[in-house]
Amino acid sequence: MKKKIYIGLLLLTFLFLFSPNSFSQKIPYMSLIDSKEMKYMDNAELSIEGWREYQYDTKNKYGESSKEFLSTMFDTVIFGKYYNRFFKYCPAKLHVSFTKDAKKNNMDLSDYPMIGISYQQCIDYCKWRTEKCNYKVKGVSKIVFSLPSKQDYAKAVSHAKITNKSPLSKLINKKRGKIKGITDNVQEYTIDNSLNSTNIPTGFRCVATIQKD
Repeated sequence: MKKKIYIGLLLLTFLFLFSPNSFSQKIPYMSLIDSKEMKYMDNAELSIEGWREYQYDTKNKYGESSKEFLSTMFDTVIFGKYYNRFFKYCPAKLHVSFTKDAKKNNMDLSDYPMIGISYQQCIDYCKWRTEKCNYKVKGVSKIVFSLPSKQDYAKAVSHAKITNKSPLSKLINKKRGKIKGITDNVQEYTIDNSLNSTNIPTGFRCVATIQKD
């Protein structure tokens, strides 16, 4: 697993958010899309690496046989259909393994969009991300993560770099920069659309809203 883990990204978000003059700060890896609502959107879709960190943290907290950890398991049929690989769980770590036909294509998938997950799993991930960013904060302000609405995507267009990526292209997620991939790469869940299609690779990204207690 990479040294630059996703939990570190969450900690960095926390430090930026609750530092002095935090409302004038940018949240790392996110872009401000609504200054009145103090709402931000991820610059890129959630990566496979990001989902692995969520699974890893859930396993460590609840145990590998817990319902909480088992609920993070995704549709490996859909994952394998598009990536020609399967996601294998080992006690020591979570990693992507190759199918027999894909061994010659030894490509690291860590920075590619996570797919094969349900609408409810996205909601659960947002709750986890909110908890990780706020577990020590009381009485000041907090950040709440959720799936974007269709209106959020409409607002994000003016803050985005419009690209023409093919499905399942590698993600470029920088601390600073414009939102990417909102018109291509993968179909994305919204808070008002569960997208039950299995014919198009579907991923997601989060929005973050800063709230005062």
